[in-house]
Amino acid sequence: MSTLLSTLNLLGGLAIFLFGMKIMSDGLQKVSGEKLRQLLGIATANRFAATACGALVTSIIQSSSATTVMVVGFASAGLLNLYQSLGVIFGANIGTTMTAWVVSLFGFKMQISLFALPVIAVGFFAQFTPRFIVVRRLGETMVGFGLLFLGLDIMKNAIPADFAQNPQVVAWISRFQPDNLLNLLTLIFSGTILTVILQSSSAVMAMTLTCAAAGIIDFPTSCALVLGENIGTTITANLAAIGASKTARRAALGHFLFNLIGVIWVVCIFRHFVNLIDWLVPGSPYTKETDVLTAVLPYHISAFHTVFNVLNTLLMLPLLNQLAKLTYLIIPKSKREDKKEHELIFLSTRFTQTPELALIAVRKEVERMMSFVTKMTDKLIHAVKVDDEKMFARLIEDVKAAEQTTDVLEHKINLYLTSLSHGNLSRHAVAQAFSLFDVLNSIERMGDCGEKIARILEKFHTKQPFSDADVDDLEVIAKLTKEITKRTRRVLVNFQQPTRQWQAEAEQTFADALADEANLNALRKRFLRDRRERINAGQEASPDSITAYADILNNFERIGDYALRVNENILGMRAEDKLYRQTAPAEPALPPQA
Repeated sequence: MSTLLSTLNLLGGLAIFLFGMKIMSDGLQKVSGEKLRQLLGIATANRFAATACGALVTSIIQSSSATTVMVVGFASAGLLNLYQSLGVIFGANIGTTMTAWVVSLFGFKMQISLFALPVIAVGFFAQFTPRFIVVRRLGETMVGFGLLFLGLDIMKNAIPADFAQNPQVVAWISRFQPDNLLNLLTLIFSGTILTVILQSSSAVMAMTLTCAAAGIIDFPTSCALVLGENIGTTITANLAAIGASKTARRAALGHFLFNLIGVIWVVCIFRHFVNLIDWLVPGSPYTKETDVLTAVLPYHISAFHTVFNVLNTLLMLPLLNQLAKLTYLIIPKSKREDKKEHELIFLSTRFTQTPELALIAVRKEVERMMSFVTKMTDKLIHAVKVDDEKMFARLIEDVKAAEQTTDVLEHKINLYLTSLSHGNLSRHAVAQAFSLFDVLNSIERMGDCGEKIARILEKFHTKQPFSDADVDDLEVIAKLTKEITKRTRRVLVNFQQPTRQWQAEAEQTFADALADEANLNALRKRFLRDRRERINAGQEASPDSITAYADILNNFERIGDYALRVNENILGMRAEDKLYRQTAPAEPALPPQA
């Protein structure tokens, strides 16, 4: 009964540790979400910058799994190519060693209960601070930090003091000493399976440190388990890459190959590598004295973890291109890779580990959706004047296909945003998510207007109800509408990687958008007036053609209205609801007569 109770206490402590790790990671992401987005730009410089970026991000959010899932998502979104993704993953392996050092420094050297509960208390009540958002987010991080060490304390206390001296335990452990290749591989496999089951290398590392400090497992056995943890942690990214683009799957595969190759070369020199760590770190990890063991062994294991990942990264960085080529051999390129218009490309990976950063991929998907509207307006310009029947039919079908794509994408992105907004997001991120709902709706309605124009042109194409002057006017307003949609798309593109210069120009950008929309309204009114004058002067026109002409102009004008609404939302998000507020410009001068 006591064994069962100890086991349940151990599992309970592990559960609290995992829960604390998740809360702490979420809180850190909320505090530093914008900074993490800016750090992403560093990764595009070169392989060394990408590695430094990966190490820094993982050190900040304290989760290599979160970083690698983020990298897979960014690779899927096209924000990082394969080489940059692998560089960030190399750095993530270094950054994740920080967790072992934090646990070793604070988890075994002092009485955790003296500060864990006070930290949880302060963090919990800090979340009720009404005005200061940063304080609330730091409070959430403190709660996670306190729970993490509280779980570690429970795991330590769950192991009886005389457990390691039990003859049966000693006999069982002696069977798995890594003194031969088979036992070494068995221990590595055990560490891998444990990490796969718990989906957290940090949790397995904490268990390893706890058992080692209690004298249950020795230093070489702990090192073998650590090697297994490095392989097991790659499963999270590979699970996230299921159904994603091939670039994302190659990045996840590269993570697995990187860690596997590292384990292979360490296995070949395992005994010498362990001796090297023992030489580097003061104190003997083989002592039988519990107090000395608790003070020394965690540092040896942490050093083994860090030195292994640093050396493996230094060895593999020059071979990054070769590793990338190996992933291409396993997952070869196809002639038309990932060209599914109706499918989500940038959101093909679920950012469950990094919900705060998922908004980057959402905005990428929205910009892609806007690109179909821009293509649609370009097709309509040609459809207005084309004489060839086959070309006209192809243009109209392209417009209809683009509208259908915007409908499908709007539905899928809406579903994703809905699930995201119900998650553990910061208030600012939730506000952005709701603004994106309106952006999606506006873009979808722009597509609807384009399809209506295409159907009107299709209906009257053979009847030829429009004069040459009518067609010229329709071409002018179609070209202006295309310029408006292109400008709107540029705003969306610039929002992916905002700069200070772009922020400074936000007010002027919105002023230009207002001017464009006012121009479009003025054109519609003038063209309707000019056509009435032509009809009064004797131009033949059926009632149907009068209505059709007005409907085409009205739908072009509505596209401009929705484009302005997209600008308002996007510039409002980027400018913190301040920069985009301004007085509407004076009535613009009308375009010259055709």
